[in-house]
Formats: sequence, structure tokens, C-alpha cells
Amino acid sequence: MAQLTGTLWDGLALRRLRASPDPDSPRRPVALPATWPSPEADDAAAALAAITPGAGPVALPSLAERWIRRLDKAGRAMGLVPDDAFAEALRALLLTRRGAPGLPTWRGEASAEPPRFILNLTAFLDAAGDFDAPAYAEAVATATLAADIAGEGRAAHLAVGFADLAGFLAAHGLRYAGAEGREAAAAIAALTLGAAEAESGRIAIIMGAREPLRLVWPALPTATAIPGLAEAARAAIDAAVASRGLRHATILALTLPDAVDALLGVETGGMAPPAGHIRPVLGADGVLRDLPTRAARRAGPNAEALLAPVDQHARHAMLLAVGPFLHAAPPAAIAAPA
Repeated sequence: MAQLTGTLWDGLALRRLRASPDPDSPRRPVALPATWPSPEADDAAAALAAITPGAGPVALPSLAERWIRRLDKAGRAMGLVPDDAFAEALRALLLTRRGAPGLPTWRGEASAEPPRFILNLTAFLDAAGDFDAPAYAEAVATATLAADIAGEGRAAHLAVGFADLAGFLAAHGLRYAGAEGREAAAAIAALTLGAAEAESGRIAIIMGAREPLRLVWPALPTATAIPGLAEAARAAIDAAVASRGLRHATILALTLPDAVDALLGVETGGMAPPAGHIRPVLGADGVLRDLPTRAARRAGPNAEALLAPVDQHARHAMLLAVGPFLHAAPPAAIAAPA
């Protein structure tokens, strides 16, 4: 299509599947990037079918381009988007399964809920399992800008949040119920908060500040088991502190997962605890089999222990570690659709 020429979609090879949002619905043609591996592509195809109601064919690039171009056009009109970099950043986040806006933005629907943008923590791990903190901070800024534009510049409350914390910790060999896991989780939340508020401050320079800077910040972890994470969190908070004022009252909020989370490959919503190292998968032959989760494959031989369900004490301890950095209380911890 002409509208994809010259973008990251240009020349992208697609894998064509047939999928439905649930086993009882008729399957429809779905096209996804060929770089998305199986069996994850089957899950993503079902998610894409759920995102777009109907029975006709749907291709990820053309569907995504609708909301990308809509946000880009609105952002330019608001004076927030000076060039093509914003739209390309959104395409890159989706293509790498790192982030995407919530369902209303995909569908072009109005919503009473704050504009949502989800960031998949595990997608910011490189081939060696290292966390790309600078790329994550940049993605948080892009997500904050996108959510603000989705709210037409009038929304005082946004819902930019991370997902798959449990899988992220397990990939680093950290137990959700352990002190090191909580320290890393707090640092992730601090990094997200700082990057989001710094971007809110940049938006406020153009659109006007509506909220003052906070006077008291939660104590930051001085070190974590993940190299560079504590330092990245501190740098993000320092950037936020340098703002003159904020555009938004709330930004960092963890929300219930939906089909967009599944499209990104998220297995546990927000800061939800691990749901185990295996999951039932219905094969093409109609046989239900227990297969390792994506988190288990990343975690390696210790996956069963790292991804074992935790008790209420561990959940509460994690909330105490992460909660001070959130702008809103998280919903009940549940596993995301996969």
C-alpha cells in the first residue's frame, strides 16, 4: 500500500495465518511480521483477530497504520510532533513487540478511561538477556506522548504502564518473592516514573503546565542485580526533577491486560506474580499439551522455581516495593491472555 511506502513497514515480509479470538469463533485471515516466531505468532494472530472485530482479513501493518497516522496527524496539529520520528518510533515499538496503545486507540473509539499505553518489559531484553535501559526510557517517553495525543491534549490522567514484570525478573534469575527481585522491580518502576514525568514536563513546555513537581520522591534502590538499572532509574528521576512543571496529574498506572498485551507477547499483566512455567496449548491436531511459557524458555533450567506461584505475603511485599512509584493503585494481579 502507498501509505506504507518509506516506513518501517515497507518491504516487511508477512506471515499469513488463519485465527480467531476464541475456539468457538470462525477463523479469519491474519497477516503478521514473519519475524515473529512460532508458536508466538499463533497467539498474536488470535489477539489481532480480537482487536479488530469482524470476519474479514486483517494485516498488522495496515491496521496499526490507522492509529499511528491518526496520532501523528493530531500531534503535528498540537505542535508536539515536529517530524516523522514519532510515527517511526511507534512503528518500531510495535514491530519489536515492545509497546502499543490500548484497545480504544486501535479501534478509534472514545473511552472514559485514561489513554493507555503498554510496554512489554521482556521485549527490551537483548539476545544475551541484558536489559536495554536507554531504549526503555525512550519508549516510556514515546508512550507518554502517544497517550497524551490520544487524549487530545486534554487528559490530565494517562495510563502508561509496564507488563510482564514476573517474566522480566525470571529472565535475570530473580525470584518474584525475593529481596533482589523487589529491588529490581522498584528500580523499573522508578525508571518508568522518571521517564514519564520528564516527558510530561516537555509536553508542558508546549501545552502549558497543569501540575507542580512533586516535593518528595520515594527512596530509590542504590543498586540492583541488573547491571545499570539503578543508575538508569536515578538518571530518569533527575531528568524529571529538572522539569518546570507537569502536564499530567497521573501517568504511571498498571492496568488490566487485554488483547493488546497478548499481541505484544505479554504473559502476566503489569506487576502480576508468575503463573507457573507451563501453559496448556491446543495444537493443530486438536490435542491439548502442556508447553513451557515464553518466560520459562528465557529463564532456562531454573524456570520452574523462578516462575512458581507465590503467596499473598510475597504479593504484598512486591506491592510495597513498587507501589510508591505508581500514580494509581494497581488492579488485582491476574495473568494476561497468552
